[in-house]
Amino acid sequence: MLALVRRSISVKFMAAVMATTFVAVVVSGLANLAYDIHDFQDSAVKDLSSQADLLARVSTASLEFQDAASAQTLLNQLQVKPQIEAAAIYGPDGLPFAAYSVNRGTPAPATLGPIGTYIDGNNIVLSKAITRNRDQLGTVYLRSVYPIDERIYGGTKILAGVTLLSLVIAGFVSLWLQSAVTRPVQAVTQAVRELIAQRDFGRRVAKSTEDETGELVDAFNTMLGELGSHAALLEASNASLQREVGEREKAERELSVLNASLEERIDARSRELEKTNEQLRQAQKMEAIGQLTGGVAHDFNNVLQVISGNLQLLSIAMPGDAVAQRRIETAKFATDRGAKLSSQLLAFARRQPLQPSVVSLGRVVRAMDDMLRRALGETVELDTVVAGGLWNTLVDPNQIENAILNLAINARDAMGGSGKLTIELGNAMLDEHYTRGEQEVAAGQYVLLAVSDTGCGMPPEVVERAFEPFFTTKREGEGTGLGLSMVFGFVKQSSGHLKIYSEVGSGTTVRIYLPRSHQPEQVARKDRTAEAVGGSETILVVEDDLSVQATVVDMLRQLGYRVLSANDGTAALHVVQSGVPIDMLFTDVVMPGPLRSPELARQAKLLLPKLAVLFTSGYTQNAIVHGGRLDPGVELISKPYRRDDLARKIRMLLGNAGVALEPSEIQTQSPKLAQPTATAPRGRRILLVEDEPDNRMILCEILSMLGHQVAAVPDAEQALTLFVPDAFDVLITDLNLPGISGTRLAANLRVKAPGLQVIIASGMALSPEDLASGSYAHMLKPYQLDNLQKLLDAP
Repeated sequence: MLALVRRSISVKFMAAVMATTFVAVVVSGLANLAYDIHDFQDSAVKDLSSQADLLARVSTASLEFQDAASAQTLLNQLQVKPQIEAAAIYGPDGLPFAAYSVNRGTPAPATLGPIGTYIDGNNIVLSKAITRNRDQLGTVYLRSVYPIDERIYGGTKILAGVTLLSLVIAGFVSLWLQSAVTRPVQAVTQAVRELIAQRDFGRRVAKSTEDETGELVDAFNTMLGELGSHAALLEASNASLQREVGEREKAERELSVLNASLEERIDARSRELEKTNEQLRQAQKMEAIGQLTGGVAHDFNNVLQVISGNLQLLSIAMPGDAVAQRRIETAKFATDRGAKLSSQLLAFARRQPLQPSVVSLGRVVRAMDDMLRRALGETVELDTVVAGGLWNTLVDPNQIENAILNLAINARDAMGGSGKLTIELGNAMLDEHYTRGEQEVAAGQYVLLAVSDTGCGMPPEVVERAFEPFFTTKREGEGTGLGLSMVFGFVKQSSGHLKIYSEVGSGTTVRIYLPRSHQPEQVARKDRTAEAVGGSETILVVEDDLSVQATVVDMLRQLGYRVLSANDGTAALHVVQSGVPIDMLFTDVVMPGPLRSPELARQAKLLLPKLAVLFTSGYTQNAIVHGGRLDPGVELISKPYRRDDLARKIRMLLGNAGVALEPSEIQTQSPKLAQPTATAPRGRRILLVEDEPDNRMILCEILSMLGHQVAAVPDAEQALTLFVPDAFDVLITDLNLPGISGTRLAANLRVKAPGLQVIIASGMALSPEDLASGSYAHMLKPYQLDNLQKLLDAP
């Protein structure tokens, strides 16, 4: 062992590797051989036992019926198992019943030995009882070859071969390990060469052993450290100088690039500012047009409503006058044109109230096919292309139909009445790269509607102004210049995008992108063809424009409805609080006073949960429209509206819950709200004294609807002048009047007419002394219909 320690490193490696390899391979090989012999023995025994089980099962019948030939046949089939040398079936007496042997080898014994399995040299002998219902019918005997010697010999040869191969591999491994020892020396040599070539004093050679090679590495690394410390200052100074030179060169390059691109960046910034200013000017222009349009539309639509409503009433009142009917129709046509003009202005300014729903544009376009073909004429070919898997979009169905029709008519005019119009529908994706250069466009998924024609096309300067209101290239009288403006405003109000592509002589394509909706389509039921009938319900009309109010009241009464009216929201709320049965609130959106129409509707619904609410306006502002869309659950009919459209809308909201009147039954009615008692006096002559105009008007209207005759004055002085004995049965007076109070007025009138019934109205309770002194009845404000009815029905 001491001699081996003193040997060189290569010898140590060789001896260790070879010895370790030999021991490991021999031990593992012997263990594997022992396991293989054991496994071989188990496998042979299991195979022979399985064969015995099979013979026992199939020979049961042969033993029961003493059919030796059949048993012999079964044994002869063992020829396919050459390892089985002998087999026999013994009867219950232990004597052979049938026997089999291979190549005249040693047959089965004449006398059966003990039942079981045992190894006899190179043979395995197995005996197994044949039973049926726990009765032993016989015994199966099998003897199979067990070549254990051959197995051991083969395993030994394999072990020897593996050991030899392992020793060869170990020799190569030891040679590799010997070379590893020389690597540090080679690394030192290489480091010296690199030091000479590159002067890299920071490099170190890795130390792997503590022998002579390790000492050499230590000495070399120490030398490098000494040399490196002396060279470090020089290299640091060198690096600092190079860094300063590099920074100076970099600054010079950046200054050169800055000077070269300064003019270009100034131009780009100027263009960006100009574009921003243009967008600001456009936004301000749109806002100014919107405010102007909204104000004009509100007043203009009120005027049109008065004209249109009275024309419709006049047409009904003069059915037999053909000349008058012709002139009325001409005037109606003019009002329709005015209403369309106002609607187009509101659409461009993005102020029209939209009622969007989830629709499939493919269904919308297919439903418009007949209408488009009639509008285009027979000389224009219409081609509709709808892509598969088309997405839904959230849009106002009526407005998208108008937009498509406007684009189709513009295309027809551009083609001179002859050509091909193509409508394409598909899915589109607008990415951020595209939307960066467009105004008011968000990246995302869109539904594309493209309308293309084969017309004359437009030059670039016309394309830039195509969406401006009142801009048109048509001759005077052929167009208003609002069609494309309306389409532009509608698309933008629907959060969409619109683009025109046109070339002179090659036609025009208008592409509309509407945001995708992931909701299922909502197919709305249209009631345009429903019969315009009236009803007998009570409707409260709230309208500040008295001309419009009078017209609407006449239209509704002509339809058979009971009608109450109020000039503002506060007065209307007093009517609702009075307890008068009301089926519908029909109110203008833009109302004067502190109580806005949406709040009026909300409070009225709290008092009358089943109350239907219908808004009307020529300009909705932001009262019931937010984001360009009607608030959920809001019903609106825009001014000016036709009598038939109003009738259909009212019946739709009332859900035909009331009694609908046939057209022949519609007439001006003066309905009564309550039936009198058998003894109560009716048709009372009432003098009403109330200084608050709205309260006076409301109470006067309620009393008239109850069937009474009412004379209303604002103060006691006028009441004294108007009063004539025997001309009035009842005095209803406010307590606090300007000048003479209500109680003093009652006392003065009682002198002239002692039997006059007096009802004092007040917001606070009267003292018992005041009521008893004049035998006055008291009515507490706000008025309650039931209390008023009881006071008037009192004898």
